[in-house]
Amino acid sequence: MTLGTLGQLALNIVLPSLPAIGVELQTAPGAERLVLSVFLIGFAGGQLLVGPLSDRFGRRVILLPGLALYAVLGGAAAMTASLEWLLAARLIQGLGAAAGFVIARAIARDVFEGPALVRIFGLLTLTMGIVPGVAPVLGGLIQDSAGWEVNMLITAAAGTLIFALCFFILPETGTRSDVEFAPSGVVISYISILKDPTFMRFSGTNALALGSLYAFHAGGPELMIAQQGISASAYGIVALLHSSAYMGGAAMITRFGPRLTDTRRAMAWAVSGMLASAIAMLALGLSGNAQVVPITALMVAFGFGLGATLPLGVAGALSPFKARAGAATAMLGAMQMSAGAAASAVVAFFDSTPEIAFPIVMIGMTGLAVFNAKRP
Repeated sequence: MTLGTLGQLALNIVLPSLPAIGVELQTAPGAERLVLSVFLIGFAGGQLLVGPLSDRFGRRVILLPGLALYAVLGGAAAMTASLEWLLAARLIQGLGAAAGFVIARAIARDVFEGPALVRIFGLLTLTMGIVPGVAPVLGGLIQDSAGWEVNMLITAAAGTLIFALCFFILPETGTRSDVEFAPSGVVISYISILKDPTFMRFSGTNALALGSLYAFHAGGPELMIAQQGISASAYGIVALLHSSAYMGGAAMITRFGPRLTDTRRAMAWAVSGMLASAIAMLALGLSGNAQVVPITALMVAFGFGLGATLPLGVAGALSPFKARAGAATAMLGAMQMSAGAAASAVVAFFDSTPEIAFPIVMIGMTGLAVFNAKRP
């Protein structure tokens, strides 16, 4: 389970450190937020590569180099003295993180089936909710006591530990294919998935909803830490609160999902709640009242809606596919991370007004998500 959470660790442990990175590396205002964007770009692109490669050549032969990249580039990020080298290290670390994310799910499909597979995917989903809540708390405490470089080293240490465990303990679970690996065939397969209207309805809504969260991740630390003066560790508590709400929304869908007769309508209602929260945050920003407590309360409501949206979106997006579920999963993940990269990059351009920038991006993305969920 920890194998699939390395990407979430690297994304979230650095959030409380973003303002300090900007100060210490003397970046242009807002440029430090690209630390999120470039990681997400690597994470997205890596998923599209790792899935087909692991099906062709086996799990371990792709996983171990990916974990090595993740660990080595985490260490390199900790030692860099410029934003340009930090961004390069994070981009490649994102590629390595994709190996753990995709192959963890591939291994589960290799080893388990029936009720056991459902249970394993449930546990994977739970850990994917826990890590984004715990990592910013840990990152904030480390930032206040030791600095952002140590947070980068934590990712390197985690990658090294998981690499060692996989190298010595994890057997090969996949079957090496004798079919020639053809990049053109992979591209054609992905294009055919994108042409499926059901996949695009659910995956598009999912990607826009999750991507909007990264708009807050890009602007929230600047607003709360740099401008309003809360500590990095206090910001970690903010992240924990909305991550806990996310898990609450996911738990609600897990419990009541079998009773839903119209999954698309339920998803549209959940995203509409997220949109309402984003509109309220913009109103606070425009009126000069974007303070920590009300923004946090609205992010809790936003997180609950996101937690309800994502399971519905994943189930709906993958429903048309059986034999190509792995490729569809990789495309879904790449779309989510790409949306997050775009959202955080846009917010990065608005250096002095994060309280207006991130709600506008969130409104745009969740508004499109509502439209996409409701369209015929």
